[in-house]
Amino acid sequence: MDGFFFTGEQLQLPQLRFSASSLQARHQDARKGLKLYGPYDALRLGKNKIRCALIYPKSLIDIKQTIVRGLTNGVEAFMGFQSLFRVPLEFIGEREIQNEDVCKVEKEIKATILYENPDIVIMTTTVRNELIYAKVKSLLLGNGIPSQVVTAEKLRNTKGLPWILENIALQIYAKIGGTPWTVMSSSPKGELVIGVSRAIDKRRNYIIGFITLFSYDGDYLLFYSLAPRPIEWQKLDEYRNALSQLIVDAYREYERYHGKPSSLVIHLCKRPGRFREIAAVEQALQEIGFDLPFALIHLNDDTNYRLFDTGHPTYVPQTGIKVDINPYTALLLLDGRVPDGTGQEVRRKRGVPKVLEVYMDKRSTFPLDEFPRLVQQVFEFARVNWRGFNAQTIPATLNYSYLVARLVSEIGIDDWNHIISAGALRDKAWFL
Repeated sequence: MDGFFFTGEQLQLPQLRFSASSLQARHQDARKGLKLYGPYDALRLGKNKIRCALIYPKSLIDIKQTIVRGLTNGVEAFMGFQSLFRVPLEFIGEREIQNEDVCKVEKEIKATILYENPDIVIMTTTVRNELIYAKVKSLLLGNGIPSQVVTAEKLRNTKGLPWILENIALQIYAKIGGTPWTVMSSSPKGELVIGVSRAIDKRRNYIIGFITLFSYDGDYLLFYSLAPRPIEWQKLDEYRNALSQLIVDAYREYERYHGKPSSLVIHLCKRPGRFREIAAVEQALQEIGFDLPFALIHLNDDTNYRLFDTGHPTYVPQTGIKVDINPYTALLLLDGRVPDGTGQEVRRKRGVPKVLEVYMDKRSTFPLDEFPRLVQQVFEFARVNWRGFNAQTIPATLNYSYLVARLVSEIGIDDWNHIISAGALRDKAWFL
């Protein structure tokens, strides 16, 4: 019986960029690049310090001290927040509560907002507490303040403490609006990338559409979201119309500050199905009167395809393997073996590596010979994950859609509506 044969290639890991003004500040490793050069936007962050408030239960005073000392002075290999990001993290308020009670947490958060107005708030809890988590996120985000909730059980892992604090520092910098790094991109400088996705509440009664805007090199720009809408067949056209208008509004805000893009790439981060995302995009492009080339790219990480390397004892291929299924479809492995800096290759997860299926919709106006470059761009966007230095490799457009969907589930529909109506966090990656 004849088999099927596909062509493929090994994509090279892109260099990361650590300066908006110099092409020489580059490195393949995010941690080493930050230590050498500092963050990408160090000269344009617009802050001479980051003001941080901290709320902690009385029983966790030792954890509070670990956070303050660790982020300020560093621990072992982690040299402290300022050493990585070239700006001091100043603790402007430390509020102690007697116990982990939601009402007491709410009272201290309101006082923190009123009297300290910080750039970010850190809240410590003994273990993950869903009620406190939801209260912290909803109150602060509704007032335009990002937050970081840290559990004591994580910080008592003394062996991993330097790396845990390092990841917390990275998230803090991104959440307050900083850009730790971008990629040395293969894409045209003026290209705009928009991620379109949705979330459904845990009772599956409401749907929320949202979009994220990125520059060609993975720099996060804007987040827009709809108010929740009931999932009813007769109202899905209302959802389509509202999502279309959201895309139009976001595009026009981008154009107002950055000028007209040279081209537009739209990542559809969930299977469109009956929820009308494709129709919303088409409608938006018509309203904008778009005369620029555009590509509609479907990102599906739930494909049945799997890739194996029979020449390696683990059967795990190298990261960046791309296999062409047809002229419009490619498989991309983002979860494979990577160099560990010692000449060896490792994979940091167990199980069968998941494959990302990348498909260019035939309604795109990009020529077909641009598709390989668009797959390369997806691969590059997988290197712009500011959730952690060893975080899961996944394109930022897809990753952010998952993080937002999870937040919707955790804080609830009513609080979400309050957060997006405030609109104060549009240009910050607060959902990390």
